[in-house]
Amino acid sequence: MKKLIPLFVLGTVASAHSQVVIDQADFATVGTTITFGDDEDVTNLTLDVGTVGSGQTFDFTSLETDGLTDVGFYDPATVTGGLDFPTADLAVDQIGGVFAFTTVGVSTVDIIGLGGDLAGQLGIPGSFTLSLEADDPWTLFEFPASLSSPTLLDTAIFQGRYAAGGLLPAGVEFVWPDLDSVWVKRTIFYEADIVADGMLTDPLGDTHNAIMVKVIENSLDSLWGRDSVSGMWENPPSAALAIAGIEIPSNDTVYRTRYISKELGYYVVDLTTDDQGTPQSATFVSDQTQCCTGIEEVIAAGESVLYPNPTNDFVRVRTGGDIYQFNVMDMSGKLLQTSRVTIDGQAVELNGLSNGLYLYQMLDEEGKVAHTGRLSVIK
Repeated sequence: MKKLIPLFVLGTVASAHSQVVIDQADFATVGTTITFGDDEDVTNLTLDVGTVGSGQTFDFTSLETDGLTDVGFYDPATVTGGLDFPTADLAVDQIGGVFAFTTVGVSTVDIIGLGGDLAGQLGIPGSFTLSLEADDPWTLFEFPASLSSPTLLDTAIFQGRYAAGGLLPAGVEFVWPDLDSVWVKRTIFYEADIVADGMLTDPLGDTHNAIMVKVIENSLDSLWGRDSVSGMWENPPSAALAIAGIEIPSNDTVYRTRYISKELGYYVVDLTTDDQGTPQSATFVSDQTQCCTGIEEVIAAGESVLYPNPTNDFVRVRTGGDIYQFNVMDMSGKLLQTSRVTIDGQAVELNGLSNGLYLYQMLDEEGKVAHTGRLSVIK
């Protein structure tokens, strides 16, 4: 199964003399938005990641921004799926329309559910809204925490049962003809150990008092279907999984080194590493001035410029970090709407376009055509 959400919800830090301490009062609040960059391959870079112990120096000025993403913190009652989690304090949107619903207490930060529009994550055209409630919440951080804190170990379970219609791609019904419901389950095994603190310099040149956290995150995804004739739950046929392009059960282990910033109030650098701790890729605070790969590299990498496509009411536009004018036209070339896109993956509302096929056009800041293509609207 495709990963539902890359959950980066972490605590923040406060200073107690020379030691960094994590406290409830430091956690990000409603209205906060942080822009992050991605560097998909850092194996050729020189990074000062620090060692263990207090008083370290962390230098990430050489990280290169391949794309930008905004992480927003919202009032759960104002976002899709939020009413299913009335006890949540925050909804954290990190991949556009998919939220981690979080409680921030005196002693812990817990994810109590995942929800929102998962169409893009599941590869489904249009919109598909659901909520995965936590039978066992995911404790990501314990307060107060510092270099001397014990290792955090936690197991989390998210699951939900839904009508099959619209959840799986077209064609599955032919190889799984009597399917009427789907049961989705994600189990997460989480280990986080605070191993160092010190001064960090980010790619923007800003400095942070930071703690360094070693994380091992293992996720197990499972899927069952209910047969409408027998009333029994069963494993998916291999042909159905092939059509859907998913592997069930899936077992994925990710190793991370995260640096939590006192000044930012969130993580400032997140390294994905191998099992020996060698950095492979990175997510980090960035901005438009650091991102300059352009649409050409997005296309060269074989990535979709628009997603989802087909869609029903909005698209997200990959820009590679540059600024473009995004035009939508009918098939005769008549301009229907235009938008300015400044962030990689920015959402563009389609303003009530009816079902059909459209042309889109991306103009660079000099007014030159950088890319064109077709957009399908299905409602």
